[in-house]
Amino acid sequence: MQLISYIKSSKKMMVLTDQIIFSGNSFLLTILMARILNPEKFGVFASIILGLYLCISVLNALVVQPYQVSIAKEKNKQAYTSFSFFFQIILVAITLILLNTLSFIQLDFLFEFNTLIMPLMLFAFGFIMQDYFRKIFLAQSEIEATILIDGLTAFLQISILIAGLFLFSFSLNHMLWLLGLACLPSILMGTVLLGPSLAKLDLWKSFIKSQWNQSKWLVLTAMVQWWSGNLFVVMSGVFISIEALGAFRLVQSLFGILNILLQTFENYVLPQASSLLHESASKAQRYLKSVGLRSFMLFALIISMVFAFSEQIIQLAGGAQYVSYAYVIKGMSVLYLIIFMGYPIRLSIRALILNKSFFLGYLISLTFSLISFQYLLHNWGLVGAISGLIASQIIVLSYWQFILIQKKFILWK
Repeated sequence: MQLISYIKSSKKMMVLTDQIIFSGNSFLLTILMARILNPEKFGVFASIILGLYLCISVLNALVVQPYQVSIAKEKNKQAYTSFSFFFQIILVAITLILLNTLSFIQLDFLFEFNTLIMPLMLFAFGFIMQDYFRKIFLAQSEIEATILIDGLTAFLQISILIAGLFLFSFSLNHMLWLLGLACLPSILMGTVLLGPSLAKLDLWKSFIKSQWNQSKWLVLTAMVQWWSGNLFVVMSGVFISIEALGAFRLVQSLFGILNILLQTFENYVLPQASSLLHESASKAQRYLKSVGLRSFMLFALIISMVFAFSEQIIQLAGGAQYVSYAYVIKGMSVLYLIIFMGYPIRLSIRALILNKSFFLGYLISLTFSLISFQYLLHNWGLVGAISGLIASQIIVLSYWQFILIQKKFILWK
């Protein structure tokens, strides 16, 4: 009770608690599904999750991201919130219709997905709408509602997964039905708490105009960022095997824990750097350099341990059938070390609000990936995929560093 009271007394602690619930559920979902399914079926599931994250990226750019920056200054908050809800529902319906059309396309690589189309549509609906409610409530600073819906979904899904691991023999078809159904209580609760209505429809024209003005560039950026980060992963399923894609996604999920550290680091450091930047550029530079070096020592220690115990970690996560992919953990360790080394550069670009350069960095990275992925995957398999991701990251950081030098914002002298 004392712990609950302490968490409720601090908004930051509540946000962190929700992040732990959400990320922990995603992590356990991946790990337990890898245990329940064979490598090939887990590869199919991993590709479904990748596709849904792409859908979420686009829908967030169209609905959620404009809402996040506009709700604070909007006079008709309830009307705008209702608009965002119905706009989201329409876009999700269009997404599901497009998804359903896949079942009519007779291509070999779509065969597995076509046999799952009905449970896949339910799971997609639950997965996307759960993400929508979470981010909308966070934008409204309704943290208790966010924890409630995330906690309920996490409890139901983890219960189903544990039952599937120890008590029953569930197929991928069964799992998609059950995991999709587990999202419905939270979606119903989120709808009730949000309280959408069709009142003040006359305001929707202005909402649509405002939404489009913001989202047209956000969609493009979201697509470029997603493909820049996932092209090698997606194509590993095409050029190597669906099992290789599953193994790659399993390792990415393990490193998702480190993503929480990176996100926490960014959420704390970026506001501090932006505040110091208003005082003087030199103060911001010294701060980013100092905090980057101190935190890198801790991060490097963690990465070194992950690298050293890669076989034990992947066996613990996915079982003996994935031990042969331990080298993927070693490669990803190198990638994450480079990512963290470059985080002060990334934060400098964001603090200086160089959004065009931020976008162009990812565009250049994606261009390299499009040019190189076939050669790298065909000749070197997953080693080529990891090499491509490392090279892409170095390209992005080099471009951003070049921009910072032009702006005379030099971190390393």
